[in-house]
Amino acid sequence: MENKNLSRSYLETLSTADLIVLADDFDIDIPDNLNRCFIIGELLEVSEEVNQKKIEEDINTEDGEVPVSSVDDKLPDTYNETVICAILRNPAWVYVYWDIKNSDLIRLNIGNGFLALALRVSFFDDIISNSPIETFDVQIGVSDRQQYVLLPPGKKFMRIDLVAKFSGKEDENLAVSRKIELPEGPSILNNALPGRDVEITPILELSGMKNILKSHYEHHRQSFS
Repeated sequence: MENKNLSRSYLETLSTADLIVLADDFDIDIPDNLNRCFIIGELLEVSEEVNQKKIEEDINTEDGEVPVSSVDDKLPDTYNETVICAILRNPAWVYVYWDIKNSDLIRLNIGNGFLALALRVSFFDDIISNSPIETFDVQIGVSDRQQYVLLPPGKKFMRIDLVAKFSGKEDENLAVSRKIELPEGPSILNNALPGRDVEITPILELSGMKNILKSHYEHHRQSFS
C-alpha cells in the first residue's frame, strides 16, 4: 500500500464515493450508509498509524554500530574567548575549565614580564562578600584548558580566577568564575586530618573513611596544610 499523508482539509474536498475508495486502499471496511464524517475520522486514524510505523521502521533500518560523524562535525578546540567555569563534582572536588582568546595569549607573551598562569581558588564567608578569607594558587600551563582541584573541608563559598603572573608587577585577573556554595559536611570529617586523634563512629569507620582520608593525604598533601 502506498504511504499517503492525509489531512482533514484534503479529505473533506473528496466525494463520499472517493472516500470509500480511499478507505478500501487502507483496508478499512466501511458499512453501508456510514456518515462521511466517520469515514474521514477512520482514514485520519489509520493514516497516522501507518505513518508512525513507517517512522519507526526508518529508525530501525540500520543494524550494528551507528556511523561516527565526520571530523568536520567535531567541536572546535577553542571559541577564542577568555572565560573560566567551575563545576562542583562533589564536596571535595571541583572541575575547572577555561579558554583564552588569541589576542590575550599574544599580549601575555610579548616581553612584559609574564611568568605563568594560575588558577586562584578563593573562599568566602557569604555570597556577597568581595574579600576572600583564604586563597591558594594552582599553577597551570599556557596550553592547559581543564583541571580538577581538591578543596579543603569546612568552606562555605568558593570562586576561581584565571590569573596571569608577572615579574615586577601585580597579577592580572583574566577571567572570574561564578561563586559556588559548597555543601556543609559533618564537623567530625572537617577535623579528621591525618595525625589528629579524632573519634569516628563505628558506622562511619565501616565505610572506610579512615582509608579515604589517608589516601587523600598521601596523594594531595598540599590541601591539608
